[in-house]
Amino acid sequence: MTGRHAVRDDASAPFFDAAGREELYIQRCGDCGHFQSPDARICGRCEGMALGWVRASGNASLVAWAVVHRPPHPAFADLVPYVVGIVELDEGPWLHARLLDPAERLRPGVAMRVLFLHDEGGESIPAFGLINRSTG
Repeated sequence: MTGRHAVRDDASAPFFDAAGREELYIQRCGDCGHFQSPDARICGRCEGMALGWVRASGNASLVAWAVVHRPPHPAFADLVPYVVGIVELDEGPWLHARLLDPAERLRPGVAMRVLFLHDEGGESIPAFGLINRSTG
């Protein structure tokens, strides 16, 4: 990250291209079929290196979360407090992401869905929100 902007490289370009189209891409091993997180370089199951990009469903369940009260960098000062968490995608990999609902509404295992944040001058990135976002 530079400031608040995610920075792509050759390895992450397919992920960011997909996010710009509001699609969540993860990697899948061509040898054993195991799904991997977007930043994987080898398969966590068979250690194969034949990873390819595939579209994920975007559905997940919440594993853990925290509220950020102190910005990790001055560029984030106007965002605090904000919620970050770990979600488990229906395909299996865990992702670290910003969560868009207040911490008071979160519970372990709740159903979440990917949404995309489009940062002017930066890359689009996935975030997650509760599937039932009503306040009722």
